[in-house]
Parts: sequence; C-alpha cells; structure tokens
Amino acid sequence: MEFSTTASDTTTAPGWSKQDTMWVLGIYGNAVGGGTLFWPVSLGLTGFWPMLILSALALPITFFPYLALGRFVLSGSTRNGRDGNILDATHEHLGERWSKVLTALYFSTVFPGMTIYTITLTNTIIDFARTQLHLGDISRWYVAPISTFVLMMMVRYGTTTVVRIMGYIVLPFILCLVLFGIMAAPHWNTSMLETASSFGGVSALATETWKGLPMVVFAFSFTSIVSSFVVAQRRQYGADAPRKVTQIMLVAVLLAVSTVLFFSWSTIFALSPAELTAAKASNLTILSFLARKFDTPIMAIASQAIVFAAVIKSFLAHYLATEESAKSFSRSIFGTSEATLHSPAFTRLIALLVYAITTTCAIANLDVLNLIKVALVPVSVFVVYFLPLYAFRKVASLHKYQGRPVNLLIAAVGVVCLVSGITTMIAKFGH
Repeated sequence: MEFSTTASDTTTAPGWSKQDTMWVLGIYGNAVGGGTLFWPVSLGLTGFWPMLILSALALPITFFPYLALGRFVLSGSTRNGRDGNILDATHEHLGERWSKVLTALYFSTVFPGMTIYTITLTNTIIDFARTQLHLGDISRWYVAPISTFVLMMMVRYGTTTVVRIMGYIVLPFILCLVLFGIMAAPHWNTSMLETASSFGGVSALATETWKGLPMVVFAFSFTSIVSSFVVAQRRQYGADAPRKVTQIMLVAVLLAVSTVLFFSWSTIFALSPAELTAAKASNLTILSFLARKFDTPIMAIASQAIVFAAVIKSFLAHYLATEESAKSFSRSIFGTSEATLHSPAFTRLIALLVYAITTTCAIANLDVLNLIKVALVPVSVFVVYFLPLYAFRKVASLHKYQGRPVNLLIAAVGVVCLVSGITTMIAKFGH
C-alpha cells in the first residue's frame, strides 16, 4: 500500500502535525485490541504486589523494544524502488536467507490474526443481533461474507485511509475504556488489597511477576504496524524521521499504557479475586463479566461496541502488514518485479486471497485461537526483541545503539517471553 506523497513531503516542518496524531491513534489502535480486554483478568489474578510491578514495567517493556525495531527498519535503504520496510531492511543487512526466514515468520505472525478477527467479528455480530436486537440467530453464511467485505472495502484505499479509519475508531474506543473505568469506580472494594499481606514472600512474588510478564508484553503489542509506520515517517520527514519515530511512538505508548492501566485497575478493584478466577474460567473479557455481574444495559451495549472497535482496527493493521509481507515473499521467492508488486493487479490479488481465506474461516468458525496464541509467542519475540539487538551488532549504521543499558532490559524480557512461550507449547501439546 502506498502513501500519496510528493517531493515536498520530505521537507515537511518537524513540528507536530495532524498526520502525527493520526499515527498515534493508529499505533494505539493496533496495540490496544481484543487481547488487551482479557489482560485485566490475568493481571488481577497475579495479586496486588505483582500487579503493581507489572503495571510499572508496562511502559518501558513496550516502548524500548519497539523503538529498537523502528530504528532497525529505518536503517534500510529505499534503493531500486523498494519501500524500505522491515523485510527490505533484513534482506539488505542480513542477506537473502535471513530475509526469507523473516518473511515466513512475519507472515505467520500477522496473517492468522486477520482470520481470528473475522471469526470474532462474525461471532460478535451474531451474538449482538440475538441478545441485544432480539433478531434470533442469523446465518454465518450471510454475516461472514458481508462483514469481511466491509472490512476489505476499508483497506482498498491505501495506508493513509486505513490509518485514518483506525483513528476515527480509536477515539471513541479510548473514551469507552475510560468511561468503563469510571463506571466501575462506584463498585470498588478492598478485596484486592487484602492479597498484599498474603502474597507468599519474595519467591512467590518473583514467580507471579515472571508468569505475568508475557501477558503485559502482548497486551500492548503493535508489531504489525511498526514497519508501515516507519516507512511513512521516512517518506514524510526524510532525515528527521528518526526523531519523529521516537516522538510519535512515545506519545502513542504513553497514551495506550495510561488508559489501559486506568481501565484495568478500576475494573479489577470492582471485582474480587474469586470473581476474577470465575471470569478466567468462563473465558470472558472483563467487560463481559462486569456487564453480566451488574446486569446493566449500558454496560452490555458499550462492551459490544468496544469489541467491535477492537476487532475492526486490529484487522486493518494486520492487513497492512500482510500485504507488506506478501510483496517481500513474492520478491524473494518468485523474483517478482517491483513494477508488478506495486501494480493495482497485485493489490487486488492479495485482497481477493485474503477475503476468500478469512471468509471461509469465519463461516467454518474454526477454533484456532489457542493454537495461534501459542504459536505467535516465540515468533513475535524473535521479530521484536532479538532481531533489532542482533542488527545493532551486525549493521555498521546501528553500532551506536550497542551497549546501552536498555538493551539488557529488551534481551531479558525477550528471553522470559520466549521461555514462557516454549513451555506453554510443550504443556499444550504434551497433553
């Protein structure tokens, strides 16, 4: 997907612009999605002190790894008509073999997400029609093709339009999260504070923090939009792109972490540890559990609206990354020319394949969420945490980022998430 830019774009004034705000909302929309709505349950179940530690870590373990990934993407060139995205940078710096490996990993990270989102959207529409509109059960054969078609219509106008649509969705989404946090406030109780005096000592504290860390990482993950974001900043700001990438990303992560933490803490304190356990057992988001507990129509409708928004914006972000990886895959595996990759025919082909596969999965209502969750953990960690650190040592233009203390944090969090993902897979398939 292409930005409609002109030569003057690279000389845009470095002050804050409307497009910067659009990208803040785009990153927020990708980072805060359906998975985030399950996070408060997981966070609350760790107990008060681990919850406090994990909340404090949320900002640094989100911002610094993705900034490192953004710097890696910026190190790539745009020679020979290439976009200079994450896959192009990998091919340039690490060679064709690594490029093919990353292309496969990257594609396996982003494409399945779209399938999950179309299944979730179809299920949510059917449930909303039955429980809120009292229309009875609507056939998946109608809902899946139509809802997926609407999503595809959103992506056909290019990156700028997609990010703008995400921005329009994200603003009410942020307001709904804050509103839900405020609505939960009158129901706060002290049961969570009682866990502060019976947390089991330092060993239990370390264990619960270790176990909860991967959920924090993936609650704020925005891997699929980083490459498109960096490419857009390079086109818009030229030599000033590194500063703008840091600035916009920091604002976006601050906004995401602050609003989600307020929402999470408020809703956690509105429930008891026993109720959080029940919510986990029911496989419900904390929104759905609260709506069920208080039997409030406004909460029921608002929770559905938030799920709709989360699914739509996440699908859009994943589509950008899917098309990007499809281009690199065709280039490296089939030797497709740049003219073909940037042609309308290629874009339509990708759209048709995405529509056919995601619609089929939504109609079939495949139960793939657990498998995808398990499979995506080590793949995402490799792309976000280990690839940039390796590049800092390998690529001459990135040597200036070597040896920084924050790199130790990135490596440590990456190892924790990787070990957690592998042990989860062993436990999952071992049974």
